[in-house]
Order: sequence, then C-alpha cells, then structure tokens
Amino acid sequence: MRAAVTDRYDPIDWQGTKKFLSGVSLGCEIFSAPEMPSTQIPAKEAARNGAPHGAVFVTDFQSSGRGRRDRGWHSVPGRDLMFSVVLRLGIERRHAPLLNLAAALAVARAVGRAAPDVPGVSIKWPNDVLAGEKKEKKICGIICESAGNDARLDYAVVGIGVNVNRTAEELPEPDSPDRPGATSLRVESEKTYDLPELLGLTLTELDGIVRMTETESGRRALADAYAVHCGTLGKIVRVVADDGAYRGIAARVSSDGALVVRTEAGEKIFHAADVVHIRPAEA
Repeated sequence: MRAAVTDRYDPIDWQGTKKFLSGVSLGCEIFSAPEMPSTQIPAKEAARNGAPHGAVFVTDFQSSGRGRRDRGWHSVPGRDLMFSVVLRLGIERRHAPLLNLAAALAVARAVGRAAPDVPGVSIKWPNDVLAGEKKEKKICGIICESAGNDARLDYAVVGIGVNVNRTAEELPEPDSPDRPGATSLRVESEKTYDLPELLGLTLTELDGIVRMTETESGRRALADAYAVHCGTLGKIVRVVADDGAYRGIAARVSSDGALVVRTEAGEKIFHAADVVHIRPAEA
C-alpha cells in the first residue's frame, strides 16, 4: 500500500534536530521542506554551489526517492527519516565508497541508541541496514554520490532513508525474491519514534565515523567497527558482479570497503556488487 502525499500528518519541525546535536559539524545548516522529489537533488545542487561540509537537506515526504543502482525508495508522508548530507573530506576519490559503509554503521548505531527494543539490527554489505528476529528485513537504504578528480574528492552527498513509523500495511512488497523485504522500527518494536531525534543521533554518529576515512589507520578501524555490525560476514552468499555471479562464504571486509569472498576457486574481492544471503536450506 502506498500512502498519498495528501494524507494527513503533523508537519515535522526539523530545526528541532539541533537540540540533539552537540560538538558536531554535521547539521550545521538544515534545509527542510514538506515535500521533495528526492533530498539528493537540492543537496547535490547546493554542493556544486559550495554548500559547507555538514549541510543537511531533509523532508517529510519524498515523491521520487532513489537508492543504489537507481532503485526506487518508497516513502510515506511524515513516517520516515529521509535526508541527504553534504560531506567535504580530505580523501582521495577512490576512498569515497567507504562512505557507504560509514553511513550504514552510523544508522545501525543510531537505531541501537534510539530504538534498543528493535531486534536484529545488522548491515548487509555494503549499506543495507536490516532488522527483525531473523535479521532479514530492510529498514534503511543509502546512496552515496561524489564529485572530484582521481587525486581528490571535491564533495560527496550521502542520502539516507530509514523506515521509522510506518505501519505494516504501509510497507512495500519486495520487488525481487533475491532482495530483503521491508520493515520499520515501529513494526519491529510496536513503538513510535521522534524523527528529529533520530536524525540528530544519526548525524552525531556519522560525524565521527566519516573522519575515519581520512587516514589509513582510520580506514582500518572503520572496517573493523563495520565488521562487528555486518551480518553478511560468515554467511554463504551469492554475489552478482559485472563480470558474473559467484558463490562462496563472505570472509571479511578490507580497509577499502571491499567484500572478500572465499569461493571454490579461491578468494574473490568485490568493490561493487549485489549480494544475496543464502539461507541454510538453499545452500
């Protein structure tokens, strides 16, 4: 069931997020509107025009949200957390994919703080945040888009969408048997949550994590911290990459964010791919 933008809801005071921010650079400016096609659109335009590190664009409703590989992101007015943040970091552009992992880790930690009753919060490599008793349902999607040259990242814009207060009836049906179905914090805990507070917690977590991408030791620490929350590791997986499909055991995440899979032919490293967790009955 898809709710219409005309459905009644209480408008959200996103400026109230600032009371949940302390000593962080993210959220220095918060731009909000009742509706946007996608928060990525104004955020990228602002980034191109010099918006500062930490500028946030947030909305009550996204009419045309997109995720990784241009997949649609379903939204319900006033129910979800949907925002984009501009990042300006001292990193080479080749390290930009790490921001996907950083964002997923930030969301997982923030959900753990805001909604400790939600079971099974984990990350499916690279940046899907899952929840539920079986850790199989998606609560968050992330997209990272960047600009710069080979030597330096000019900026990155990270878009995050979290299913927070929608009911079971408002959740979309899965568009593929290979991808996890959706759930929400409300469905998993039977509680509702304050969206500006969750935004503040997520920005606070993300503020420190993204800085880890700026040094080699930080990138190793990020990979280690991410691995603690990554439910993909240790599982039998099917990996669909540009050069074909592979099957094996997800062994580890490298310091550059790649997934290392042990296949019958040896270890295979994936920097970008679709990963399917294979259930024991399917192995």
